[in-house]
Amino acid sequence: MKIAIVGAGPAGLAAIRHCLEAGCECVGYEQTGNIGGIWNYTENADRDENGLPVHSSMYQGLCTNLPKELMEYEGFYYTEPDHSFITQEEVLRYVRRFANDFKLLPYIKFFTQVTLIDPTDDDQWRVRVKNVKTGDVSENLFDGVLVCNGHYFEPSLPSIPGMERVETKSIHSHLYRTPDAYKNKRVLVIGAGPSGIDISRLVAAVAEKVFLSFSGKPFGGSPQEVAVKPRVRCFEESKAIFEDDTEESFDHIIYCTGYKNIFPFLSEQCGITVEDNWVKPLYKHLINIEHPSMAITNLISAICPFPIFGLQIRFFLALLKGHFTVSKEEMYEDLKVDRARRDSEKLPLKKAHFIGTGQGGYCEDLAKTAGIEPVASVIHKMYVHYADSDFARRNYRVIDKDNFVVMQ
Repeated sequence: MKIAIVGAGPAGLAAIRHCLEAGCECVGYEQTGNIGGIWNYTENADRDENGLPVHSSMYQGLCTNLPKELMEYEGFYYTEPDHSFITQEEVLRYVRRFANDFKLLPYIKFFTQVTLIDPTDDDQWRVRVKNVKTGDVSENLFDGVLVCNGHYFEPSLPSIPGMERVETKSIHSHLYRTPDAYKNKRVLVIGAGPSGIDISRLVAAVAEKVFLSFSGKPFGGSPQEVAVKPRVRCFEESKAIFEDDTEESFDHIIYCTGYKNIFPFLSEQCGITVEDNWVKPLYKHLINIEHPSMAITNLISAICPFPIFGLQIRFFLALLKGHFTVSKEEMYEDLKVDRARRDSEKLPLKKAHFIGTGQGGYCEDLAKTAGIEPVASVIHKMYVHYADSDFARRNYRVIDKDNFVVMQ
């Protein structure tokens, strides 16, 4: 079998590894000249040297929001450092070492953009690509497709009355790189997920004042050096009016409000649609129900990505090679049950792929359904401990596949 892999970030590299181990031919298409995807830092926040949109949202000073012990490929461990929360550079070195040790680079076509994926009448896939350096276009046929293009590059912005009046003062966190522009300024950060918390902390080190606006619970707690505010009700010139009727003036806004799931290279015939970030129809948040020889990895959120990449890809390969079977009707019924549960929990569509502390059950389900090796239970246990500790940054150490300790 021959499989096309879109992207050479962490998921794409895991896909190449497991395809090769399963005896499949594979080609990884990467539109940049680098592996590692989002973990590559570039000062070009908008367009790269080839005029393509920059997919990385990496900024200076980023520290992981997961312990590195939850960010390891199967059987491949970090050799540095001793502490659990690490820098972007350390993650990128790890990913590069993984690619080199498993000899994955020869299977990647760099500077090659996937422009169209289309199913054929005989259950294959026509994949059209363009060399971004020369403009040359070519097509190839594949038996399967793994979409590993990442999902942190198309900004999602809220709808707040008066936003159009402050456009020149605002950016999405995708464009943020350094705090230099905010020195001695009054800055409003909207959103208190991991990036909102981290960016507000970094900007607060140089700004006159940072206001952090959000609803719900901030990831890991808000930094002490910022002023916490509720949601913005509306904007008026250089002023934000909040839902508690207070108001503040500002010089800049940074929207840390997440990203949209988009797949511009998938033809309509692929059968994939996106409704308020719900990608459908997918079996177990992964398999294209209309064309099960296609999978879209890493849509699920609030998870341990690296271990789950491998599990999802092994699940897809087991299905593709006929190691287990499931009918279209059974896949749609599984999707219906998942959707009903989320509706009963009043989760909005934009959280259609949210997993969180339920990832242990999700992983066990994949492993049992496909008859494949599960993710070690220590991964799920450690994630639950971290989440239950309000995402406090501690140092962890794995003892064995079932146990861990928290270091002092």
